[in-house]
Amino acid sequence: MKAQWMAWALLVFLATPLSAQYVITIESGQVAPGGTIDLDVSLDSTAGSDLQGWSFGVCHDPAELTVNSITDGAIPTSLMGGMGPDFNQQALFAEGYTLGVVICILGCEVLPPTAGVLATGSYTNLMPEGPIATLTICDTLGTPPVAAVVVENGASVSPTIVDGTLESFAPPITDFIRGDANGDATLNIADGIYMLNALFQGGPMQDCDAANDANSDDSYNAADAIFVFNNQFLNGPAPASPYPDCGTVPGQLPEDCFQSNCP
Repeated sequence: MKAQWMAWALLVFLATPLSAQYVITIESGQVAPGGTIDLDVSLDSTAGSDLQGWSFGVCHDPAELTVNSITDGAIPTSLMGGMGPDFNQQALFAEGYTLGVVICILGCEVLPPTAGVLATGSYTNLMPEGPIATLTICDTLGTPPVAAVVVENGASVSPTIVDGTLESFAPPITDFIRGDANGDATLNIADGIYMLNALFQGGPMQDCDAANDANSDDSYNAADAIFVFNNQFLNGPAPASPYPDCGTVPGQLPEDCFQSNCP
């Protein structure tokens, strides 16, 4: 019976593709037309063995996206006592980027089974609203082309790949009332108190930077609360538009105000 169990376990092991032990995943996301976004490439080797290095390309349609830069993720920056790998070569192309890493050329260090970010690509969206771009791990970039592999005990292994997508999506522009920090659709002393609590007492903060910016200086700080108090009690100037009614401002971005009580 024991021999039969061992034979079954061996068959299961042999039937399990080695690549399933290593998974490289490209992050998916959404970004407005003309906007920029950072997308991580992550490794999950928790089911595998120690690794000596890796290489791959990340490909996209150059008519849909432009890759601006690549930065190292938490995995490579932690290697060799925080000094990074011995060999870390990056290259940008119109169709994407390539990355090749050798942890220690003399074999002095390996990457134990882990999960984390290998690299982050910064992209600009060239698409109008609506389309969805695909980002793939590829082995077609570079001369010669950079292979998509991880290196285990001197042998190259093809990892399992999870491609990413990037949707060209413009969130709506949200109406707000400038100075209405607590989101009750009016401006009074409560908004100044709300600001001070949020800034200095760890209180809640409305997710609308534009409304919080009572003095229109493109920042949120104690000066905004003082501006509200001056307006309410010392005949100080009123907030700029949109005030006292709900509205938007020229050049407003979706991230300027995610939530308010305006209709």
